[in-house]
Amino acid sequence: MSEHIDNNPAMAEMADWRINSVPLDIRGFKPNVNWRNNGEKVADCAEGRNLPLCKPMPLPEKPAALNYPVKALGPILGEAAKAIAYHVQVPLGIACQSVLAAGSLVAQQHVNVARGKISTGPVSLYCLSIAESGDRKSATDKLALKPVRDFEAARRDELRSELKRYRSNLTAWEMRGNSTKQVFKPKGDKAMSESEEQRLANALMELEAEKPTPPPRASITFAEPTPEAIWRHYQQGLPSAGLFSDEAVGFFSGHGMTAEAKGRMIGCLSQLWDGSTLQRTRAAEGESGEMDNRRLSTHLMVQPIVSAEVLADPLLLGQGFIARFLICHESSIAGTRFLANRDPTIGPDDNPAIIAYWSRLTELLAITAATDEETGGLDLRTLEITGDAYQQWEALHDGIERHLTPSGMFFDIKAFASKAAENAARIAAVMAFIENEEITESHIQRAGQLTAYYLESMAARTGEAANDIEDIQARELLDWITQHGGKLEATQFNRLPRAYRKASKTRTILDRLRMDGHLEVQMGAGAKAVYWEVISC
Repeated sequence: MSEHIDNNPAMAEMADWRINSVPLDIRGFKPNVNWRNNGEKVADCAEGRNLPLCKPMPLPEKPAALNYPVKALGPILGEAAKAIAYHVQVPLGIACQSVLAAGSLVAQQHVNVARGKISTGPVSLYCLSIAESGDRKSATDKLALKPVRDFEAARRDELRSELKRYRSNLTAWEMRGNSTKQVFKPKGDKAMSESEEQRLANALMELEAEKPTPPPRASITFAEPTPEAIWRHYQQGLPSAGLFSDEAVGFFSGHGMTAEAKGRMIGCLSQLWDGSTLQRTRAAEGESGEMDNRRLSTHLMVQPIVSAEVLADPLLLGQGFIARFLICHESSIAGTRFLANRDPTIGPDDNPAIIAYWSRLTELLAITAATDEETGGLDLRTLEITGDAYQQWEALHDGIERHLTPSGMFFDIKAFASKAAENAARIAAVMAFIENEEITESHIQRAGQLTAYYLESMAARTGEAANDIEDIQARELLDWITQHGGKLEATQFNRLPRAYRKASKTRTILDRLRMDGHLEVQMGAGAKAVYWEVISC
């Protein structure tokens, strides 16, 4: 029963979806006189006020906050997300991203997802969460990843004795190698014969085959890797890994994303998302080769000022890297996180929803992932989208596709929307695997609701990132002044948000706001501004 996206209840909220964008950048136009709305030239709007414009030049508005459809995450992930959000007092969408990414990390080492006979691929998800400093990103990730951290700690304990044994065996092997060379060493000035040389070569070859191998890495996650480090991780660790960082500015500004390495990093992470073969050609021994069936899930948490730069980066956008991410940005709830009427004796480890989530992920992590003995890659079973579930997914896919034309609602985010149906299939597979079910029509419907949210969120973030950083800062500073009485004195700069406490930076933004008609200014001694007031025309 194929139905279009407009008639699909799971996608109904997409019908009126639109991108809000500023059609014309007029910031550079600074008239020296004022104009009323009807074009009449006047000296001032109000006598005695320093008003350059009667109607302020527009600043980019922040997109309206979206409500994360937490119910769509289902009984295990969704209920855990709500409970984590309650106990940590974090925006709900951030908690949802954290549990979804953790679920993907656990599921990707066991299953692929097949969309009918069209294609089969990973269930790995790349998540990007945008939250203010102090919004408790770390505390959220700590609870969501607790089963993963416990798994890594247990592996470290298990491998500690193996590491000691390896070091001892390696020392003995090296001594045996030295003694072997001494046996064949010619006496005096006598040259080694060809037969002796061959015997030594054979002995060394046998010795090399018996060289002890180090135990695998205990960790399955990393935060600030380089492309080379990711390659070594798969060489020395498990074939399933996670890139998780609650302060991802370290990733985006780290060694792996320098101008020289950024292209390689994007290529590496894109290949892993696609499920492609990892390939490297390097001069150093052991650094070249191919790896199949490696998997990576990602959850990067960044502050808005960092996300603005990331989402405006032409290389990240042009290479389709950002298009692979599920993006969530929710408003801060700081100032409302009161402790009154909360029982201080009840914590997250007492909450049944969180306990059920931890138990399920712990149970799945305890199942050893099947691997190919020859290649070391994952040997994955396939969750199939068939029957009514496939009809739902087909409707979702075709509905999105229809809106990728120049007149379609998803044209401006075409790269992201082109991957949205595939991401929906992955989300459905992750939820089904966590819930110990095959993929049903309900899973696709729920994944469709989540996809609708991510499409709208991506459009909002892309539109916001298209604005200059200066525009965003001007809007943030003007909003702060408005919310704090509409007035600001130079002596109050230390009360401003941390990013605006440097006087030279803030005065530049304030002057911009004055010139654009948002602020009235009073000058002090030495013709220096000392007082600003928000203008209401």
